[in-house]
Amino acid sequence: MTSFAIFFTALAVLGLASPVVAQSDDLNQPSVVVALATMQDLQKQDEFVGRVVADQSVDLQARVDGVLQEVNFTEGGSVKKGDVLFRIEKRKYAAGVDSAQAALKSAQASALSAKTELDRQQTLFDKGDAPKSVLDTAKATFDEAQASVDEAQAELEIAKIDLDYTEIVSPLDGRIGLSVVDEGNIVDSDSGVLATVTSVDPMLVSFFVSEPVLLRERRNGSISPQGIKLATQITLADGQTYDTEGKVIYVGDSVSQDTDTIELRATFSNPDGFLIPGQFVIVTLSGSDDTKVLTVPRNAVQFDKQGHFVFSVDDKNTVHRKDIEIGTQTATRAQVNSGLKDGDRVVVQGLQKIHDGLVVQPVDSQS
Repeated sequence: MTSFAIFFTALAVLGLASPVVAQSDDLNQPSVVVALATMQDLQKQDEFVGRVVADQSVDLQARVDGVLQEVNFTEGGSVKKGDVLFRIEKRKYAAGVDSAQAALKSAQASALSAKTELDRQQTLFDKGDAPKSVLDTAKATFDEAQASVDEAQAELEIAKIDLDYTEIVSPLDGRIGLSVVDEGNIVDSDSGVLATVTSVDPMLVSFFVSEPVLLRERRNGSISPQGIKLATQITLADGQTYDTEGKVIYVGDSVSQDTDTIELRATFSNPDGFLIPGQFVIVTLSGSDDTKVLTVPRNAVQFDKQGHFVFSVDDKNTVHRKDIEIGTQTATRAQVNSGLKDGDRVVVQGLQKIHDGLVVQPVDSQS
């Protein structure tokens, strides 16, 4: 073989060897999953199971007896305040009003006659033509007649109230449930609940928080004698977040000895009737004046004799150990008080195969 052939053969070998070396370098760079250090409100990670409850719920019952003549609503439908929902036969009660009115007129006539007689006896007494005993009798007769008028007036009012009770009206705007009695049945005050009307807008969500959470909110001023400054969001059963934020309006007055929790209630606008009583929801809680803090995924944080640290990856994909100070922690994230800045990439998976100064192939976390 000539020297030129040997030279070109060597070049060819070198040319083929070069990409093999480069491929070997890539294979020596381990893949790791990285996530960003971000500013978040850690309180929004507080999640509680809640239940939707109506702001108002009224059981409708009969207050007079009689045949149920009308059921004037669609079960499960919407009703307005003042709508007549049930109508009881009223002829007997209308007649009672007429009778009470007649009794009142009779009592008024008797009282007028007694007053006339009292005035006559008073005139005679003033002239000295009638003894005082006769005048006293006239006064007593008039007082008795006036009392009869008052009694008749009260009986008339009772009769009118009973007549009004033959119409059972909705006390609020809302949605009505099933009717437990049909037209033609006899109802009375012992018939129990005929139907239930519940308010629709707004709706309340009841949930229970632990005593440490309650103490935290009291210390940061979110719950104080001056008011409640807690906002909430809810996640529905399909995983979607309800589009309207709620406001906590009630904090219970005692901690349950069985569960060491206390009830909170938040109000939510519900103009479309999307929320219905009994729904289970996930409640996230936050203060109205919360400030965001720097956080990293909790699985990025490690601990050794020097303290807490993370592995960060720079723009050249080189790993660096960063010692940090952590603050509040939730189930998924940890607050970083020092050692990192917003936007830093930290390793969350592949920690066992890296060390300070290693070049890696980072893959962004999907969560």
